[in-house]
Amino acid sequence: MEDRRIQERPPDAPPVDRKVAVALSGITKRFGDFVAVDDLNLDIYEGEFFSLLGPSGCGKTTTLRMIAGFEEPGEGEISVAGQPVQGVPPYRRPVNTVFQSYAIFPHLNVFDNVAFGLRRAGVKGEELRQRVTRACKMVQLQGFEKRKPRMLSGGQQQRVALARALVNRPKVLLLDEPLGALDLKLRKEMQLELKNLQHEVGITFIYVTHDQEEALTMSDRIAVMNEGVVQQVADPATLYERPRNRFVANFIGQTNLFSGTVESVNGEKVTLVVPDGAKVEAVAQDGAEPEPGSEVHVAVRPEKVRFGAAGDNVCTAEVRQIVYLGVSTQYITWLPDGRKLALYQQNIQDAGGYDVGDEVTVSWDARNCLVLGG
Repeated sequence: MEDRRIQERPPDAPPVDRKVAVALSGITKRFGDFVAVDDLNLDIYEGEFFSLLGPSGCGKTTTLRMIAGFEEPGEGEISVAGQPVQGVPPYRRPVNTVFQSYAIFPHLNVFDNVAFGLRRAGVKGEELRQRVTRACKMVQLQGFEKRKPRMLSGGQQQRVALARALVNRPKVLLLDEPLGALDLKLRKEMQLELKNLQHEVGITFIYVTHDQEEALTMSDRIAVMNEGVVQQVADPATLYERPRNRFVANFIGQTNLFSGTVESVNGEKVTLVVPDGAKVEAVAQDGAEPEPGSEVHVAVRPEKVRFGAAGDNVCTAEVRQIVYLGVSTQYITWLPDGRKLALYQQNIQDAGGYDVGDEVTVSWDARNCLVLGG
């Protein structure tokens, strides 16, 4: 059986001269016969905005809950700020968690909500007032201290939850899909605010989301998970431009995926034959060694495909669907062998238009056509 486990340090990993804020070593978590997290090895660095990204049920929230202490791993070890945390209850760990539901107290005003954890820790008087005031200012809630949650918008309530988590000065802030309940426009605004806030406070953020765009917008690095296994860890640009396998290529953004038989390999350049007999030029990923005669999968992003015959790979296609997206138009075309090929065209003044049913020539460069892993 193929070993699906992928070690955390790919060739594109950052230099290992930064301090590790959270280390997960050999973490496995089972619920009965179901393996929620499978032999996870991950280092998350101090001051990093790190996202766990994947579909529902992939193990990302379970991983976050194990770091927080709400779940314990069946195997492996978790360390926070260099200290093992097995058996340490959540309230004694140097982490705080922000949930999608906010979990703020409706009967307390903003000041008292933010001050709640400090009071439990014995902080009083002027220090309490100063720390709460500073936390409210940090999330742009100065002047709202006397308001009850019912008098706040969804975005303002989320800021209260953030201030309450940050006021205790945790080593690590855990965020479990905290923007999921907000409308699209507010969610996009809060994404930028969260990233700016993380940069300002310098605390390690570990963020769980199933929204790829959200992860790409905010993260320094992202771990893409599927079925309890980390598929790839990298910065957003590397994940998008150099996905390691079919799952990552398909999950991060939109992509055109097709298969073929390797005809020849010349360095990183790979020539393959697709089912209709046409030849396709592609490049192999770092470390990949496709063999002549082997079946491989390749991916090319829609924005890398263009109308005209100006690329290494040229073919004819029929326009089947046109979707206007504002800044661009998406064209769904069909190749002669029945494969679907999507491409985007920017809506600039001199862009040519096409209609459904038109026969067109499309092309893309070999450097943008990647041979993928499994």
